[in-house]
Amino acid sequence: MGMRISASSGVGAMQSASVASWQQRQQGVKDMFAAVQAGDLGAAQKAFSALGSVPSSSPLAKIGQALASGDIAGAQQATQQLQASRAGHHHHREAAAAPATATSPATASSGIGSLLNLVA
Repeated sequence: MGMRISASSGVGAMQSASVASWQQRQQGVKDMFAAVQAGDLGAAQKAFSALGSVPSSSPLAKIGQALASGDIAGAQQATQQLQASRAGHHHHREAAAAPATATSPATASSGIGSLLNLVA
């Protein structure tokens, strides 16, 4: 019985570490966007570097390339394009989720429970 508890604790700890890492990366991206939008090349470069490895296929790579070459205007343009494309994706998700909110309370409850089970 003790092993089950420690195994569960280990999984929970890994999930917590993973969530913390994701949150730190998200904050780093926000910091970089803020610095780019403010026109602060040095702070934007520092924030981008703090993100660590960014795959060349990542939308952030274009921003990183502009920052590496000292092109704050190019980084601003790439940031705006990325945010505009993300806004389109969020709008699509909200529209897709709208019919689910119009379901019966029993269905809505089971949907929330399913989501909670996935998170746990």
